[in-house]
Amino acid sequence: MKKKTIVLLLAMSMTALIVGCGGNATPSDSSISTTDTKEESVVVEPTEEDSTEVSESVDDNIIEENSENTLTTDEEAESVENEETEEAEEVLSNTQRNSVNMLNYMTVLTQRINQSPNNQAFLEDVYSSLKNDLYPNAVDSKTQAQSTNLLDTINGYRMISVKRDRLEYIYEQNRAQALRQAIPNPMGLLSAVQSGSTLKMAASVLYMAVDAKSSYDSATSQADLQYLKDGWELDDESADELHNSTKNALNYMYNMVRDYDLPGDYALNDESVEAFVTWTAKDNLVSKISWLESNQNTYEQFGPYWLELVKDYYDSEDYENCLNALYKYEGISTRIFRKDLDYAKLLPMAIIAAKETMSESDYITFADKYCDLILSNTKKYKDGEDFDWSIRYFTAQIYIDLFAKTENRSYLENAYAIAFENVNILADGQRAQNEIYLADIKQVEVKKGSTKREKEEAKEYNKALEKERKIALPPVNESLYLNCDLLFALADEMDISQKEKDKIVSILHENSDPIFLTEALDNRFWFGKNTGDIKADDISIEFNGEKLIIPATCISDRSTISLTISNGKKDTVIDDWIVDEVKRPKKAGVSDYTVTYMSEKAEKYKYQDGDVITISVTPVAESPDKNLVFVYNTKKVKKAFIINSIAFERKKK
Repeated sequence: MKKKTIVLLLAMSMTALIVGCGGNATPSDSSISTTDTKEESVVVEPTEEDSTEVSESVDDNIIEENSENTLTTDEEAESVENEETEEAEEVLSNTQRNSVNMLNYMTVLTQRINQSPNNQAFLEDVYSSLKNDLYPNAVDSKTQAQSTNLLDTINGYRMISVKRDRLEYIYEQNRAQALRQAIPNPMGLLSAVQSGSTLKMAASVLYMAVDAKSSYDSATSQADLQYLKDGWELDDESADELHNSTKNALNYMYNMVRDYDLPGDYALNDESVEAFVTWTAKDNLVSKISWLESNQNTYEQFGPYWLELVKDYYDSEDYENCLNALYKYEGISTRIFRKDLDYAKLLPMAIIAAKETMSESDYITFADKYCDLILSNTKKYKDGEDFDWSIRYFTAQIYIDLFAKTENRSYLENAYAIAFENVNILADGQRAQNEIYLADIKQVEVKKGSTKREKEEAKEYNKALEKERKIALPPVNESLYLNCDLLFALADEMDISQKEKDKIVSILHENSDPIFLTEALDNRFWFGKNTGDIKADDISIEFNGEKLIIPATCISDRSTISLTISNGKKDTVIDDWIVDEVKRPKKAGVSDYTVTYMSEKAEKYKYQDGDVITISVTPVAESPDKNLVFVYNTKKVKKAFIINSIAFERKKK
């Protein structure tokens, strides 16, 4: 039986791969700025005091605890090994240390590809990282050959571009929704007594597994997009070919150790790499941490080992050791990536750990410094794989928390600059979604020379596209919506100038066009324009007891509909409304589109003469106060061949 290679990786497993970067922190600009100049990849070296704390806490809590259960002979062997390691540390040059980090990164990456469940989403993540993130000065000819080999192999199994884009869109939609649930009020931290718990919830969202199927299960679209997850796993033939392409990893390791005269113990062997990948994938925190602590001597020069401990100590609420592990990582890291994204992803945990363990003044100093480092190690080029908007959004929330503690306006200005930049980048994505929604269906054409798998993916995509279009509602880019909420809340709190307001409007509303096709949502993001609440009496709808027809501009893919029937005895609520059809008249604009909703419960309900029916439509679920209410009365009427027929009459104010 062929050996089936497995490649399904949780996002935090992937984040544990990347080893650090070096540099100096750049202080944040205290003035309102619509650009962020912190572009250098930065890691702060631990202070002498930090090093002392690391030595006292990590060495005592980890090494001593495990050595108590070790035989005397093992202690002697460990002592000899430690002495050799210390001698190696003294003579290890920067080039050697950099080579060790790159070698171990590539070795573990290869192992993860071979050991994790087969998953195209994981391969996409690996491909993007190898192509975009490696720091050129850290790549020698051997590493270049190894990474190129992996890129060429993975490229043969990538998804078609439309499928990649759709998966990325759904993933970001879900992450934005989760952040909104964690922080429902964008300025809530100004007055939150328990800001720590709010930030903890938000931090957990940053680690949603990009390659886990569950990350896509709550997609807001009602269309059947199962095809996105079909073909998730590679077939046996593809998996075996991928496995064979990584066999040269062993030669890569030997060449690196020999050519750079590296201490052999610093280069992880196949057995130790396999063990690390296996144990870090475990869910049992106690078991995982115990194993990591007992194997510190093997992995202590391996950056992802300390990053894994940062995460695991944080998850177990051991905040002191969480910070100690962070300092250890900073002490051994070198720059092998343009930006150390995995380090940046863990810094929110470190900031929360500091909030839980430090005095308020120490926490403020710590958070200020590490917010700078988050911004320095995240990308902000364009919407998509090159933009880490969610980590930056979290950083803006930290700045709001710091303002609440210090009343230092510069923190609000920093938060504003982040929100402004996020909106500026994300707005193009919403406009692109609008164009796709309003345009005729554009099917994917199969290119000459496409593989059998690519042809099948294109065929399934086109079928799903036809089905989805019949019930597609006006799109809402959740990440833009979330950041617009924050930006406008900050603008109000800071009382920004008219010039600054005009800049925001120009970004969101090119040629005075709406950024969101749903009118009730778009009205929220203007300055100085008469965009009051939509009046229900001005909206033309149809209702016959089981079917509701409403203009598409009043609806989004985040809408909720509830119908309440009152007859003097009790109220009956019907909320199982689903989209049955979206009508798009030819040569008509979105204002002429209508959405038909149907309900099984409403269809079965026996309406009585004198019922009062209240229909509540919430265009955007997260804004329940912005709902539209329509009222109908039932009346008994006579119709041919129908006894006791019921008519529905709309009642307006």
